[in-house]
Amino acid sequence: MKAKHQLNIRLDEHLYIMAKNKCKNQFGIGLTPLIKIFLKSFVTQSGVGFYVGDDDLCKMFNSWLGKKWLEQHRKGCAPLPGPKLRDLYSLK
Repeated sequence: MKAKHQLNIRLDEHLYIMAKNKCKNQFGIGLTPLIKIFLKSFVTQSGVGFYVGDDDLCKMFNSWLGKKWLEQHRKGCAPLPGPKLRDLYSLK
């Protein structure tokens, strides 16, 4: 039998309840299968591997990923302008 690993994620209670309800009500699945699908897509596809939200959110997410890539390759330089991770977390 293959070894299993557990992933623990801390979520705001409101976000957890909303995500759990959406999974159950709209798709008839739990959060675990949804997270597994996202992770499988992430590791098997180029880039992130899945579409993120509407066009505005998609642009913000892609900008944030591009900024993080540039920052990683420009160590020691000034911070780059653009969206921060907290901007993605604070979406309504």
